[in-house]
Amino acid sequence: MFTNRYVANIILIGLVLLSVVFAFYDSVDKLALTWLNSNTYGHGFLILPIVLWLVDRKAYLLKDITAQPSRIAIIFVGLFSFLWFISVLMYVNVIEQFVLFTLLIVLTWAFFGWKIVNAIKFPLFFLYFSIPIGDFLIPYLQFITADISVYLIQILNIPVFRDGMYIQIPNGNFLVAEACSGIRFLISTVTIGVLFSYLNFTKVYKKILFVFLCFVVAIVGNGIRAFLMILIGHLSNMKAAVGFDHLVYGWVFFSIIIVILFVIGSYMSDPEEDIKTNDTIKSNTTNIQVFPSAAFILLIAMALFIGPALNYKYHDYLSEMSVKNTAEKTKVSETGDIKKAWLPKYPDADIKHSSTIKLNGSAIDTFFAKYYVENDEKEIISYKNSLFDLEKWSLKSLSSNSVIDSRGREIPYTNYTIVNLKGKERQIRLTYKVNNVLVANKIHFKLLQLINKIMMKDFGGEVIVISTSEKHHADTILNQFMIENFDSVASSTTLPN
Repeated sequence: MFTNRYVANIILIGLVLLSVVFAFYDSVDKLALTWLNSNTYGHGFLILPIVLWLVDRKAYLLKDITAQPSRIAIIFVGLFSFLWFISVLMYVNVIEQFVLFTLLIVLTWAFFGWKIVNAIKFPLFFLYFSIPIGDFLIPYLQFITADISVYLIQILNIPVFRDGMYIQIPNGNFLVAEACSGIRFLISTVTIGVLFSYLNFTKVYKKILFVFLCFVVAIVGNGIRAFLMILIGHLSNMKAAVGFDHLVYGWVFFSIIIVILFVIGSYMSDPEEDIKTNDTIKSNTTNIQVFPSAAFILLIAMALFIGPALNYKYHDYLSEMSVKNTAEKTKVSETGDIKKAWLPKYPDADIKHSSTIKLNGSAIDTFFAKYYVENDEKEIISYKNSLFDLEKWSLKSLSSNSVIDSRGREIPYTNYTIVNLKGKERQIRLTYKVNNVLVANKIHFKLLQLINKIMMKDFGGEVIVISTSEKHHADTILNQFMIENFDSVASSTTLPN
């Protein structure tokens, strides 16, 4: 039976959620589209209902806690609203979404008080599991999956040759693609494991142990899954474990792993009485709640809209800049058949240029892309952009380094070694540039972009890429080129009149 207080709280929570959706609609829309279009992060739609269910399970405790608006929290609402604006300037969706969910927690503190937040700290923390994060792990998970697969194949004495992510056996060839990295398996398993440990364990060491077990089992299990797909393909002469079968067998294996983890978890679980006892909260007052006044709600609204208001002014300024630069449209200059070989894809760049340069008899391919202004549809660090064709090339190794050019300037770079099914290798070096500062790390680049945008100096950035197919002397050739001719890659591009 619902009490007036229960109904009032439901209405209040609903109004808070609607206010956040209205104020930060662009962020919520991007998040929902990611959940909708991604097989990896589709579970995001389930997190909020689970959180509300977890909060409802605490109703027997919450009724005994004094709930009242917190004036101090208003300051933090304004602070995180401003931080949201800063994250929007960075165009890093993960940070933007992290701030957004933190803002939800701060709003809970503002309307209901710190004691309520403390009582439902896990459900609030669980909100973060709806953030689409983990893509940066994909290359490392691909390597681990390939390592485990090849190791198990060798144990069975099946002839195997590995080149990067390509695995060749007598009966066929396999590619450990991004979809085979196990990122979906890992995120789903860890999310389920965290929820399971909260519901079934009271001791911290048990919770940590079970989540760690989920993490390890997910990674190792995906390696075994990939091995089994290869083994089935080998035994069936490539008639099974390919195409649709590959997907079905994968999910069947995933289901078996989850069941095994649940069985292990059930033996580790604490008695339900211990869990409820651990949840007991001491309180000297009962059935007390102070609802926010009109003045308090107005102050919250003003603090909440600090970020959206600044974002509106910022994008209005960008629109003015775009009008001034209408003459500078996309320019693409390409030579030879370089595009067919490896050319990066930066479809939304304002200027792109590629060329082939001879250095001591060796061919060095170069690529340059410049962005005058970034927006939601046009970013330098984006899923739209790629250094090479993922359907034709596979990543073999990844590293970072730097060289000192003839002017004494340090030029940092990220080095990618890629390989195709024919065994041909290519080295690619990537460097970012913003306001004449060179960096190789994506996070460092994003921070520099943020600083320059705040200081109104540079609203975009540049990408400089050099590559060679020389297999044995690639490092020497590329080092020499960067020392002597690095600036020529960007300076060879002329602006349109």
